[in-house]
Amino acid sequence: MTLLTCALGPDSAGTVLMRLLRGARQSVDAAIYEVGPSYRWALVRAAERRIRVRVVLDAHASDGNAATARALSQAGAECRVAGQGSDRAHGKLLIVDSTVAVGTGNLIWRDAPRDRHLRFPPAGVPLAGTREWWITATRSRGVRHAAADAFAAHWGTAARPPAAWAAAPRLAAPPVGMPIPQVAPRVVHTSSRRLALVVGGAAVGEAVAAMASAARRRLLVTVPYVRPEAPPVRELLDRMIGASSRGVACALLLGGVPDPAVARRLATLPFAVRQMDPRRSTSGHAKGLVADGSVLIASANWSAPGLGGSWEVAMRVEHAGAAAYFAAAWRRDWETGLAIEV
Repeated sequence: MTLLTCALGPDSAGTVLMRLLRGARQSVDAAIYEVGPSYRWALVRAAERRIRVRVVLDAHASDGNAATARALSQAGAECRVAGQGSDRAHGKLLIVDSTVAVGTGNLIWRDAPRDRHLRFPPAGVPLAGTREWWITATRSRGVRHAAADAFAAHWGTAARPPAAWAAAPRLAAPPVGMPIPQVAPRVVHTSSRRLALVVGGAAVGEAVAAMASAARRRLLVTVPYVRPEAPPVRELLDRMIGASSRGVACALLLGGVPDPAVARRLATLPFAVRQMDPRRSTSGHAKGLVADGSVLIASANWSAPGLGGSWEVAMRVEHAGAAAYFAAAWRRDWETGLAIEV
């Protein structure tokens, strides 16, 4: 049986990920949009312990990527960059020995804070950070092989970091809060046949569309933002409209305040839409949905690149317990959210 660990950020996902990295024995392969100093040292330490470390970063120098590439190279790890064109290398994938981790956030403190003693709630202190969804799968040969193949293909198209990767100004970070209550991870067992790794922005969009079309009871979606003018986003919103017309309980939770034009568009939808508020909980950076007894955790934003040519990754899990864990988190964020302002 496959062992699944469901975790939320900021509650416990950072602690799960750091435990995973510190426990590496043979190899670490990471395809992460951004890796900052709060996780850089763990990868460097692994390389210094003669563990094979390979990292693919997006080809932007800010947010710690340039410094991470230099530090990894100096430690004997291998690092490449991808996404030099208009589509980014936006995945959040870790393969540590036989465990595959897929999530919605980057390896930076804002996205993945952790308890200093690596304790889980309620033992640790509450943490501030963006809302994230993560899942790890251990003892699944199918998922492990699919992830390894996806990483190998991504690695093969990536390039060496630029010799003089100049520092770039940091982007303004959104405000974050401290959601209460904070919950521990949930561990469940399932068959590997109930898991599916999805690679590529367009493929993630197709997976979301299929789940929306198949939903019969509930369709709970959370994304940081939506771009309704993008054709793949319009299709997903249409799928949600169709589900709502069939009597499915549909709702869309945004991670922050939408632009006025987007808010006006969303206000016309026949299902409820709310926005997260860091003063009441935190900002939402999770990209996922719960459809009946299934859950999808993805790196892809609802935008043209995110559901198009960007390198994205998602994991679909057909398990009532995993779906219940993320649905409960979604409802807590929904209850502290606010109606969108038009």
